[in-house]
Amino acid sequence: MSEEFEENITSLFQKLLPLMSSLFLLFLSYVPMDLGFLNNIRPVVGLVCVYYWMLHRPDLFNLWSVYVLGMVDDIISSSPFGSNIFAVLLLYILINNTSKFFNAKPFVVTWYGFCLLGLVVLLARWLLVSVYYSQFLPLTVIMFSYLVTIAAYPLISLILAFIQAKLIQDEE
Repeated sequence: MSEEFEENITSLFQKLLPLMSSLFLLFLSYVPMDLGFLNNIRPVVGLVCVYYWMLHRPDLFNLWSVYVLGMVDDIISSSPFGSNIFAVLLLYILINNTSKFFNAKPFVVTWYGFCLLGLVVLLARWLLVSVYYSQFLPLTVIMFSYLVTIAAYPLISLILAFIQAKLIQDEE
């Protein structure tokens, strides 16, 4: 009985690991740093995590995980509630339709795919938030945040690849 319980706990841990690692990286990205004007420019870690896990382990990172990640991002950010949920759900839909083009490709191809899909998602989110405030918001902060996200993508995906390789085992 004890051995079966340990196997169940291990299996549950491995199924929740993509979501938990994404939440950890999301919380880490919101740690305040005293950098002056750069405090509002941070990588959009939630998009990177959704993109990575949906390409590499869509069996463990489903629609509920995407929604939870977006909701937590909405709760801890200062953006209007629902805008981050909208962004990650839009990315989820885009990846479901385009994953066959990016799956099992070299890293550079997946990075370019993220550059394209991330730009579409961030511009759609910018438009949604602009409608919320009834005025077009400046694109400079969004574009700098996009560039920081593109630059941080290799590091974040390397961390997630390490988690996938070392901690998640396929069930046989």
